[in-house]
Amino acid sequence: MANKFTYQILRDTVTDTVIKLTGNFDGSGQEANNTRIQANTLFGALDSSKANLLSNTSNTGALSYYDLQLTGLKYYVNFPTSNVGGVELYWNGGGATPSAQYANSATIFHLNMQGEFGLGEQLPSILNNSIGGNGDLGIQTQGAVANAAYTLIITLRKNNAMYQRGQFNEPAAFNYGSTYGIRP
Repeated sequence: MANKFTYQILRDTVTDTVIKLTGNFDGSGQEANNTRIQANTLFGALDSSKANLLSNTSNTGALSYYDLQLTGLKYYVNFPTSNVGGVELYWNGGGATPSAQYANSATIFHLNMQGEFGLGEQLPSILNNSIGGNGDLGIQTQGAVANAAYTLIITLRKNNAMYQRGQFNEPAAFNYGSTYGIRP
């Protein structure tokens, strides 16, 4: 058996997304993934032709940055024989190589055992403070041995300047309410 990692979108709407990540380890190594959650693949991600103005231009590629905010996290980390092991969740930084991206990253949390953030605790959202990043989230583990595992349930808020919320489908209805919407 090899290390196994899963990615499951539990909810992905125009305003937020909830993603479940898991990792199961066989003792053959650690996880180091700068793009565990790719911001430009979430529902409603705008391309560079639509993000700043109304345009009939076809998709011209992803934006250089997607603004997400971490608003909630529930985690379960089981690294049974490791005294110093854990999971690092971080905002991916910019750079030409994975090591440069990690060097420019910004740690969100170091996780061990179980707990939660946000989710009714009246805490503020965690903004992306990486250097030159694109909005992706990464994961790195330390001390993962055979039979180690983690589960993360992450809630992210989307900035509507980078994610479609209807502003380009029906601009009047989006800005002025349903009285300007298209009706049958």
